[in-house]
Amino acid sequence: MMCVEKASLPRKRLPFVDTTKGLLIVFLVFHHIVNMAKGKMPIDNLNNITGWDILYVPYFMQAFFFITGYCSSFNKKAKAFICSNAKSLLIPLVSFCIINQFFSWLIDGDNFFFVTVLGKRFFFVTELYWFLSALFIAKMLLFIITKCTSKPIVQFILVLIPFVVAISLNTSHFHAYNFFHWHNGLVNLMFLWIGYTFKQHGLLSEKKRYGIISLVLYLIGLVLCVILGKNIPYYTHFPHFNFKYTPLFVYFSLTGTIMVLYIGKMIQYNRILSFLGKNTIVVYGIHFSVLNIVILLLSCLFIPSSYIEGLVFYLITGGVTLFLSYFFCLLFQKKPFTYLIGKF
Repeated sequence: MMCVEKASLPRKRLPFVDTTKGLLIVFLVFHHIVNMAKGKMPIDNLNNITGWDILYVPYFMQAFFFITGYCSSFNKKAKAFICSNAKSLLIPLVSFCIINQFFSWLIDGDNFFFVTVLGKRFFFVTELYWFLSALFIAKMLLFIITKCTSKPIVQFILVLIPFVVAISLNTSHFHAYNFFHWHNGLVNLMFLWIGYTFKQHGLLSEKKRYGIISLVLYLIGLVLCVILGKNIPYYTHFPHFNFKYTPLFVYFSLTGTIMVLYIGKMIQYNRILSFLGKNTIVVYGIHFSVLNIVILLLSCLFIPSSYIEGLVFYLITGGVTLFLSYFFCLLFQKKPFTYLIGKF
């Protein structure tokens, strides 16, 4: 039986949030180009142009969790909350997993039901689109926490414990037993809660002041890491740090998140970024398949053999993928495609 929530007044969208999400989803598409190109072509000249991703990789996925916490309501009844998030997260998870596997099977001849990650085979729904499954887990946990206590210090302790446990598991076992990416969910529960807490206490009302401070702190952190020869920790699909670098991971995640929200505030009314931001789930879900096709076709025309050619290939691939994803966003606003993203 379909769950139906009680009618409520529509929430007012925040333009700077949509623009920030649009900026983040652009980062996401470009971040995946090199990995998607593996197996189709030599990627040395693509690897050489991705050094600038330190400007967004250390925080961009945590920023999505922060923004979700900032924009989400945890005041619903349990049944309505679970059903709402199952529709908006789990239905797209299954839909886009099937779409992705179809094109992977069609183009690359991959096994439809299983994917191989780090030499191990996983049932495709348990491994693909980690953000959606991790976000669902994190939102369920935060819902329980907010129902148990309204005291920020107690809530902090209750999100800190899973955070430490997951970081420890990642350090000792890395990706092992991380079905549906529950490790990712436990780690990013912290950032979901921080976004929720910022909203509860109005801590983004001074976006300009906090944004400038965060920008300065983020850049100082980058410069010091480069000078000292330290790797910059980040957590996307996999954790790229161990337990002792956890404070630095939190540092870059938070300063970077506030910084990019400030940038979104400065841009605010960019029509394209705002549209992409309102449809991030479609761009996230479809861009892997689009990248697969674009890279295949473009690699038939030329293989980059120099830095400049690699840069051209990189920019064309990202630009075309975003262009096509824009039209898929329009398509997914129409029935029956709306059903694939849980809008019914």
